[in-house]
Amino acid sequence: MAIRFYFPGQGPQYENMGMDFYESFDSYKKLQEEVALVADLPLLEILKDPDALSETENAQLAIFSMSFGIAKLLSEEGIFADEVMGISLGEYAALAYSGAVRQLDTVKMLKKRSYFMSLAAKEKEGFLAAVSFLEESLVEEAVSTTENVYVSNYNAPNQLVVGGDAQKKEEILSKLKEKGAKKVTFLSVSGAFHTKYMEKAALYYGKYLKNIKFFPPEIPVYANVKGNLYERGDDFRKLLSDHVDHPVRLSSILSSMEKKEEDLHVVLGPGKAMASILKQNKVPGEVVLVSSVEQFKEAVRRVKER
Repeated sequence: MAIRFYFPGQGPQYENMGMDFYESFDSYKKLQEEVALVADLPLLEILKDPDALSETENAQLAIFSMSFGIAKLLSEEGIFADEVMGISLGEYAALAYSGAVRQLDTVKMLKKRSYFMSLAAKEKEGFLAAVSFLEESLVEEAVSTTENVYVSNYNAPNQLVVGGDAQKKEEILSKLKEKGAKKVTFLSVSGAFHTKYMEKAALYYGKYLKNIKFFPPEIPVYANVKGNLYERGDDFRKLLSDHVDHPVRLSSILSSMEKKEEDLHVVLGPGKAMASILKQNKVPGEVVLVSSVEQFKEAVRRVKER
């Protein structure tokens, strides 16, 4: 049996998320205070303000601190992951958990990453839209004939995210429907993340990463950009800067995993997107969501019973 931890990306944040952990566990509270101090953010105030929490610079650090904090609580219970992966910013929690980067350096990285991404989003108004129930090749065909629109996420064989110039929303919507898309959902985000609209952010962020020290991961970590595991000799700085303006390849990651029916997939933090992606990719094993203290206690019980 393999235990895998999955860390969510931006989008599913919600008011007061993680506050039950904050009030129940001293170590979780300490982590939140450390993140707030290093990031120079009033994290508790942000968590109570939906408008503030929707901003990229706040959301990324809030989600990281929650999901990574829950992973640390599981470690205190003697529950450790055999492999880890994250969606977009979730990859940073995965890297920190694996020991590939120091915890506080991760906070600094996310602070800079979200800042550069936010600037790029303000400079060029963009969009992201989830395309469901349409083959990958047909989505790519629609995108290839639409200027300044790109694939942002390969989530599953029939579920991709596209994004780009906000002025192209109606054009790409029409083309996707012509191809047979049954559902196109425009996402509540501030920019066309993981597309060429983030090129400037990727450039600035890559320069910043020269100051960050990386270490060989202590457990396997999957890289969004590669679509498989980080390997010895990989340039972490290049992969993480590319991550900003290149598509996320979750379906490739999930198809590359050695999976068994007895595996346990633990999704840490807000939202159910990762659980849905696992289902769409027909990944065998049990999926456990942990976004509340009640779910945390249930997850600990189920793991220890195995």
